[in-house]
Parts: sequence; C-alpha cells; structure tokens
Amino acid sequence: MPHGREEYVEVFRPTSGRFLGVVGVVVSAAVVVIGVVDPGSGFGITTVAVAVLVGALVHGSMLKPVVRVTEDELVMVNLFETVRLPLAAVQSVVVRQVLAVLVADKRYVSPAVGRSFRQALRKPRSTRELAMTPVPGEGLVAEEGMNYADFVEDRLRALCAQARSRHRVKQGSPEQAAVAARVSRAPAYVQLGVVVLAGLVAVLSLALA
Repeated sequence: MPHGREEYVEVFRPTSGRFLGVVGVVVSAAVVVIGVVDPGSGFGITTVAVAVLVGALVHGSMLKPVVRVTEDELVMVNLFETVRLPLAAVQSVVVRQVLAVLVADKRYVSPAVGRSFRQALRKPRSTRELAMTPVPGEGLVAEEGMNYADFVEDRLRALCAQARSRHRVKQGSPEQAAVAARVSRAPAYVQLGVVVLAGLVAVLSLALA
C-alpha cells in the first residue's frame, strides 16, 4: 500500500556504523569503477561482482537503517525491508545492542539505534537516573550528557503511550490486538535484487573460471 509523502513526527539518527559504512561503500565503488574502466587492472568479473555485493550489504546494514515516527506509526527501515508498526499496538520498546519492539508478542528489530556491548551490560534503566526535560509542543528532549539510546527508548515509549491514549487503546486489550493486525512489511526489492544478482554472478564466474 503506497504511503506517498509522509510527515514524520520524529526521525532518530543512527547511533553507529556510519563512518565504516561510508568507507566500505567508497572502497567497493572504487573497485567496481576500476574493474569496469580498466579491464587490465586485475579486477575481473568475480572481483567486481563481490565488490557490488559487499557494497550493497554494507550500505543496507550500516547506512540505510533508520527509525522514523509518523503520527500513528513507527517506521523501521532495515536492510531488506521496511516495517510499519502502529504505535498503539506496541507492547514494549527496549534498546540493547539493537532496538527491539514487541507487537502482538512478536519482536521487530532495527540496527539503526543501539548500545555498545559495554553499555548493554549496564544495570537495568530502572536503577539509573534519567535526565529528561519536557518542552511544550515537543515532548521530551535529551539533556546534555544523556545517553542517546536512553532518549530514543523513552521517546518511543512516550509516543506509543500518546497513541494508545489518543485511540483509547489499553495495553493487552482486544482493541490493541486488532490494531496490531495493521502491521505491514514491504520488501526492499532493489536491494534484494542487487544482492541476489551480484551473488549469482560471483558464484557463476568462480564456477566457470
């Protein structure tokens, strides 16, 4: 179902992997360009296909993932799909090494927001102080020094609570289960096609070598 141009209430910036992602894509692109422009460079069809495959996977896993929120939906753009979750249907939100959202007892994850391994081993958030400041018309914003993953976790929980209140949906109710039926997943056909095609070319070129 097409959604057209959407107005996002909030967009959460990725927490890690951007620099390495850019480096990986640039290196992969350079190998492809050299292999195509200069056939005598030693970068044959297998190398070029592998570079395309690696570049597509690096882009999809490190640069593409993002978490956005519309008025009524949590939108998670991942490597091979975009998942749309009704905010009122969300049962829980937690950020560990990845963002994990529970809807209808099913777990949906996004690598866009996460904690380092060391941060994920810290004590539960209920035992830590949170520095949150209410801003009229903007909800909660992170104060200086607050961990960004903590802020995302709290902000998403607040947005989900607001959606439940707005639609008069209680946690664990039949109404929430009905709203959860509107979860949708849209495959990223371009990304899938590039990965499959590049993988096939690499395998066939190795087999025929």
